[in-house]
Amino acid sequence: MFNLSRLLSPKTQQLAALDLGSNSFHLIIADWEDGELKVRDKVKEMVRLGWGLQDDGSLDAAAWNRAQACLERFGERLREFKPGSVRVVGTKTLRSIIDSNVFLQAAEQRLGHPVEVISGEEEARLIYLGVAHYMAPTNGPRMVIDIGGGSTEVTLGEGMDLKLKESLDMGCVSITKRFFKNGRVTKNRLLKASVYCSQQLLPVADDFLEHAWNECLGASGTIKAVAKVCLENQFCDGEIQLKGLDAIIERYLEAGECNLPLKGLSLERQPVFLGGVVVLQALFQALNIDTMHAAESALREGLLYELKGRLEHSDIRPSSVQKLAERYHVDSQFSGRVDSTCQLLLNQVAETWSLDEVETTKLLNWASQLFLVGLDVAHSDYHKHGAYIVEHVDLAGFSRIEQQQLAALVLAHRKRIPVKQFPMENVDLLKACLIIRLSVIFNRGKRRQTLPELQFRAAGQQMSLLLDQTWLQNNPLTRADLENEQQYLSQIDYKLDIIEL
Repeated sequence: MFNLSRLLSPKTQQLAALDLGSNSFHLIIADWEDGELKVRDKVKEMVRLGWGLQDDGSLDAAAWNRAQACLERFGERLREFKPGSVRVVGTKTLRSIIDSNVFLQAAEQRLGHPVEVISGEEEARLIYLGVAHYMAPTNGPRMVIDIGGGSTEVTLGEGMDLKLKESLDMGCVSITKRFFKNGRVTKNRLLKASVYCSQQLLPVADDFLEHAWNECLGASGTIKAVAKVCLENQFCDGEIQLKGLDAIIERYLEAGECNLPLKGLSLERQPVFLGGVVVLQALFQALNIDTMHAAESALREGLLYELKGRLEHSDIRPSSVQKLAERYHVDSQFSGRVDSTCQLLLNQVAETWSLDEVETTKLLNWASQLFLVGLDVAHSDYHKHGAYIVEHVDLAGFSRIEQQQLAALVLAHRKRIPVKQFPMENVDLLKACLIIRLSVIFNRGKRRQTLPELQFRAAGQQMSLLLDQTWLQNNPLTRADLENEQQYLSQIDYKLDIIEL
């Protein structure tokens, strides 16, 4: 309905996570037994989705067909899984293509499960989560780096506590495509690629250099491939060091071509390997990394543990919403009263409006906490400021579409419903919007007022509010707001009757 994950019974035994990356698609399947995840299977296909991303933001036919064929095969594995037991996310390329909705609809048909597109910051958080769960913690902070096909995520944390996270616009596919597309390698092209990567790192490097860390871990196929090449060519002793990266790049420079067979390098990774090495070299230089060790876990493992956490009622999203509300100094008592009214109204119409009460309750609770964030920017048009903040801020645990839907509620909670900006085709979201609009009206001022007994009825596009006549007479501002609301709703072909008792 809202593309929010449903809560399932802990009896669910099989969970799966699918990472639709710019270079490869990764599927992981696990058994959930006695509170523990036991991985049963991992499947990877080198789709190279980012190679098909065109300058105008479209995806070429070859990449589209490779991706959908892969998803059809993965769908055979996933169709037996119960709704809510699979989490599928898209990363850099799906964040970039202009026809992402068309791609996502086709992907969901093949997989039988919803597909989310996550932000770079959320991708970084999930990568760190995956590594933190699968790698025994050490004393002190650790840096975790993932070089994907289209982006690179850099994080710093200690134990399960993430301190810094950044997503950078460089990856093994995008750098190879941008600087070595015809397969030729020259000193000038290497220099341009290196300078570009350094430019991406410049705005964030100081933030990481201000902190010390005890170990640096690399969580991606590129980094594991680099470690293997360094070991088998005796550039380093199993770990990754700058001298090993320099030696690899020197080999490419001598050969003058990208498709260079190196001992320890698979044929499928060979075409984009140099781009990843250039990115890694820039990271070593900008962040003063001495040694990096390859980690087996990455985004897909983070997704799996995030899904497990949601099923165990340890969802990070409520905490993210609360922190954002506190950051923008939202009056928690006022927002709490709005939320209570939302739940009161929802309970009366959830069945007749065919709303999923669990999901709608969560959504209205989050919207109630955030609809006032724009007041910290300006009082005039604060709902517009608030919607922009909610849509674009880093909200850990939320997908891009979840934030867009939450922002739509913030935008449309007052005045005319902005039909050009609001997803009117999402009828369930619109109904949730109507509920929060009425709740805000009944809690018009921050001053607590005694509410009447609210009797709310709804079926289709017809709504009725049964209210005490004396209370309406004593609250003329609320009466006026309700009359205005009747006019606003008539503009979208909804009717609200006010019945005085």
